Amino acid sequence: MSNIEDKSSQLPDPEDMPSEPIITELTDTGENVSVSNELAEALREKDQFKRLAQRAQADLVNYRRRIEVEQASALVRNQQRIILRFVDVIDQLAIALKSDTLEEVDSGWLEGFTAIHKKFLSSLSFEGFERFESLGEDFDPRKHEALLSSISGEYEPNTVIAELRPGYMHNDEVVRPAQVEIAIDDPHKSDE
Repeated sequence: MSNIEDKSSQLPDPEDMPSEPIITELTDTGENVSVSNELAEALREKDQFKRLAQRAQADLVNYRRRIEVEQASALVRNQQRIILRFVDVIDQLAIALKSDTLEEVDSGWLEGFTAIHKKFLSSLSFEGFERFESLGEDFDPRKHEALLSSISGEYEPNTVIAELRPGYMHNDEVVRPAQVEIAIDDPHKSDE
């Protein structure tokens, strides 16, 4: 006989089994107390694992959000870096178009470069980068970089009197401050 046949011969015949389930009463013995302690410990462990799984899931969600924010921020920084390189070219083109030697240049050539300059500016504007005006405004260190200061009777102190290089904003954030000249008080005026 094989092992399978041996085991099947040891099983009770289903017809010999009682039709009603057998219910035994548990008594308060040491065995029952240890079982209930084990059950309570298992339930505590289950709760600990459940809390651990919830924390791990929350950490994963927070990590994904942080990565998304960092990626968006990196994208904006890269976009600003590239745009700022073009802004320098646009500024140099604007300086060239204001040159005194343009009278000797062919008007068709000049119109072409003026159109290119305007196209650059409109492309910047389309991408959300706007040039902001500084002339006549109060000096704001978040928007302006003061390179020069001059005594002026025409302007109030700390007022921008000349823009040396334009500034640009993107989504209400200054990406390049304007380089400006500001008015200051005449130090000899207060002595009088």
